[in-house]
Amino acid sequence: MARPYIRRVLKRAGVPSPAHPGEERDAARRIPLPRIFLPGEPEDAGPVDFAALFGREAPVELEIGTGKGRFLIESGVARPGTNWLGLELEEGYAALARLRAARRGLPNVRVERLDGREFVIRRVPPGSLAALHVYFPDPWPKKRHHKRRLFTPEFASAAARALAPGGLLRVASDHRDYWGVIEEVLGAEPLLARLSGEEAGAWSSGTSYELKFAASGRPIFKAVFRRRGG
Repeated sequence: MARPYIRRVLKRAGVPSPAHPGEERDAARRIPLPRIFLPGEPEDAGPVDFAALFGREAPVELEIGTGKGRFLIESGVARPGTNWLGLELEEGYAALARLRAARRGLPNVRVERLDGREFVIRRVPPGSLAALHVYFPDPWPKKRHHKRRLFTPEFASAAARALAPGGLLRVASDHRDYWGVIEEVLGAEPLLARLSGEEAGAWSSGTSYELKFAASGRPIFKAVFRRRGG
């Protein structure tokens, strides 16, 4: 469901507005889930070809849960030699992030409305990512919803395989209980090594969530994991 201000921004830009809640739910029922195929791809497509997707060979960094695109777009501006792919399931946010990238003239930034977990598990070639970014994933706090959480042993294993040796997984959360799960799941993955605070250095995701939480004094949990060599 897109918020009213997102609808207004998209309307002023001439971008078709996301469906109203009832229409969006009906459309969601008609779309086979999970969404893991890029526009124009057949539903039996194999591993994604990042060079073909971006029209060039370059390191690829992937963000799951792009939101309004602040991190992705600022990264694309700062590092034009890298290809940046953002995955966002909410239609309004995906459309807004895509619009902002286009306005900044960033051919190295793509935003797609795809399921990040299943895309990494089923479509990302081994060793193809220079980095993977997951900032403030939905904690799904109710016990009956825990199965919807992104961080599971299966995802951790797939994420590690997707990273090139030495590639980094950066993750942040504001939810203390879910952070404990994230640390446990990633810490148990043998292909990942957690960097010490000194190795990781001071860093910020630069997302709207982190800026808002930091301003309110809300605790933020962050870590960096490196894909082991070999």
